[in-house]
Amino acid sequence: MIATYLLINRCCAFDLTRTVGGRAAAMGRTSVCEQGIWGLQNNPAGLAYLKGWNFGLYYENQWLLKETAFKTGGIAKSFEGIGCIGLSVSQFGGENYSENQFGIVYARDFGPYLQMGLQTEYLLLHWGDGYPNQGALVVSLGVQSQVTKKLRLGACLFNPVMARLKTLNEDRLPTVMRFGLAYQFTNDFIGQCEAEYDNSREGLQLKGGFEYQLFKRFSLRAGAQYHPNILSFGLGYELQRLHVDVAAQMHQVLGASVQIGMRVEIKDKR
Repeated sequence: MIATYLLINRCCAFDLTRTVGGRAAAMGRTSVCEQGIWGLQNNPAGLAYLKGWNFGLYYENQWLLKETAFKTGGIAKSFEGIGCIGLSVSQFGGENYSENQFGIVYARDFGPYLQMGLQTEYLLLHWGDGYPNQGALVVSLGVQSQVTKKLRLGACLFNPVMARLKTLNEDRLPTVMRFGLAYQFTNDFIGQCEAEYDNSREGLQLKGGFEYQLFKRFSLRAGAQYHPNILSFGLGYELQRLHVDVAAQMHQVLGASVQIGMRVEIKDKR
């Protein structure tokens, strides 16, 4: 007599909270406390610190495969007494499968101890071979706090209402919670750490990284992640209004990934 067993494990292909920006990628993908244009995807509260116009472009070649490339761009503008508004668009994947996101963010600074942000984005999933596209509206909430001159805390909640896709099984998109801190040890050295919980995966993901300003406009960065185990490092260079960040990562099984990002800040004239 031969017995056959069918084992079914929960499987989720979505990775809708990718860390964006070469700086964050080099620092172990710690981003929840980061300030700047990439708050559009990392933590909407990070936009509250912006002044004037800000633009960003980012490209990541995951595991050196064109089918797993990720591209994104964003623009944000601050308005005195109102807050900051930003728009972003991103795309992951290739011809047979892709994830496309279109987002709008509003963030505001309520003083040194509280910055808040709200992001609404439309997710469009595309499958090849004639399968219908699927879309969903997703919300993210973020907060940051400059507790002291050296310590900053951050938290972000992605998809708290667990939005559904209009698939056969009405699959729910994952809810992701992240909490972290950034500490300025010296004027030239900063460290960051972060914990992430995704209800579609087992275990807690831990991240950490540091940045050292070697020269006035040149920075060295490195970091690591646990679950999965990934090592990362990178460089940053500032040329007046232009910031260029490059990074590389090594996954324990899948191999290397490379990232490059560019940011431009144009402050309002007073």
